[in-house]
Amino acid sequence: MKSELAAITEAPADSKNRSETVSTRSRKGKRRSASTASSGTVRFFLSKAESNGIPVLDREFPTEPEAILESLKTGRTYFVISEWKGAADLSKKMPLIKKEVVTSRRQTAD
Repeated sequence: MKSELAAITEAPADSKNRSETVSTRSRKGKRRSASTASSGTVRFFLSKAESNGIPVLDREFPTEPEAILESLKTGRTYFVISEWKGAADLSKKMPLIKKEVVTSRRQTAD
């Protein structure tokens, strides 16, 4: 075992290998994406033209690509809305407040 440790410590430090291992290790965290929110109810709306900075929802779209395309055509922004509710876990001494995704069916007004 001592000879293995000695071989490791005696190996010349290559700066290229060191930078590769550091960058590989630093990428362990997961990146949040739109697919994370898709497990719940996610809705896409185009903004109204006369909103003046206040979020006013106009037409709803079934998918984000459709909302993006309409946003590109009209020059208006679009909103991505996900629905959550607060929940409390009172099973322990200290209550834990968390969020839960709402999975109810959405109702569209056509």
